[in-house]
Amino acid sequence: MKIKNLSFQSLLSSKPLIACWGFFDGIHQGHQTLFNKLITIAKTNNYETCIISFNEKPQSVTDEIANQVLLSKEDKIKRINDFGINYYLEIEFTKELSRTSPQQFIAWLISYGVKSVIVNRNVRFGYQGQGTIKTLHKSSLQVYLCDDVFVGNHDKVSSTLVKQLLQNKDIINANLCLAPNEYYITGKVVHGIKEGHTIGFPTANLELNTNYALPGVATYITVTQVDDKWYQSMTVIMMRNNVPLVETYLLNFNQNLYDKVITVKFLTWLRDNLRFSSLDDLKVQLRQDLEDTVDYFKNNS
Repeated sequence: MKIKNLSFQSLLSSKPLIACWGFFDGIHQGHQTLFNKLITIAKTNNYETCIISFNEKPQSVTDEIANQVLLSKEDKIKRINDFGINYYLEIEFTKELSRTSPQQFIAWLISYGVKSVIVNRNVRFGYQGQGTIKTLHKSSLQVYLCDDVFVGNHDKVSSTLVKQLLQNKDIINANLCLAPNEYYITGKVVHGIKEGHTIGFPTANLELNTNYALPGVATYITVTQVDDKWYQSMTVIMMRNNVPLVETYLLNFNQNLYDKVITVKFLTWLRDNLRFSSLDDLKVQLRQDLEDTVDYFKNNS
């Protein structure tokens, strides 16, 4: 896959391009359906595929909302590459760009050699979302439609839905939206207050490498990757001084983790966090958590 930042040189494609655009946070089932249809149409029409994304969520520029994401940029590009996409084009999203008219955007696509696009029937693009499916049909572009994907109680799969499910601690349904992948985070292990060491439950304190949209404050059953090997684990997300803190306890593990970059994959909610009157009470609860975690993996081998 050829990766390019926004510039106005030709992509040098020898074939016409079929493109789709979006931030594609999480590469959920809706995105996967879109990419697969993109590839199918390209093969049928002898096109090359092009995915157009942005360096950050458009809403974070126009609404100044914190740019919390489900995937790091590096992981997103890797996952897109796994689909066999020919070109990944990234645009720096600015307030100036947000004022681009639908007609200007279409002209920009055509200048890059895009002949066809694939969109949702409710697509909105250009300044204030003025561009619609009708706008595209009035252009010289060939337009293909991709249907929404629904899960659970007829909820449309979207990055917003996944984030809501995570915030509600509904890891199982969030992972259904992300299938065949699960929600995960990556970070470097750094020194914490080391309270776990004093009670026999040493945890890895993560310094996250991305501004992740984290699950709600609670304790979860997870698996953790260290040096390409996966370990059963349980992970707590808490708030300390209004900053989210992620700590992971790896089962049957006694190596030094400091400064290692590890990945934590969330499987299910274990319990809400509790307040304890003493470290002894905390130790009793952690022993129960460990027993419940071991039982989970026995029943979900």
